[in-house]
Amino acid sequence: MPIRITGIHSTNRDFDNPYLAINALAWIDDHTQNRGITTRDVLFDWINDNGTAYVLDEEGNRAKLLTAITKNGYKYVKTAFDETKADKLLNLLAVK
Repeated sequence: MPIRITGIHSTNRDFDNPYLAINALAWIDDHTQNRGITTRDVLFDWINDNGTAYVLDEEGNRAKLLTAITKNGYKYVKTAFDETKADKLLNLLAVK
């Protein structure tokens, strides 16, 4: 069951890694149309357990979410393999 990430909820704190500012992510299930909000850590674990999540760009292209861990052990999700491409997740609208 793939889910499309539709928005992010971030803290106002500054982080060296901007992904760590994301507390939770809003999503919609492609098959059931159910909607929800899930914390970053729970989504990280779900993706690692073979879940699929993605972000749509302005042209309708899918960017699959990837998991990563900082050297301090903090879990996060992103769409770019490295910083040479813009990350579509960070461009999503903030949700309240």
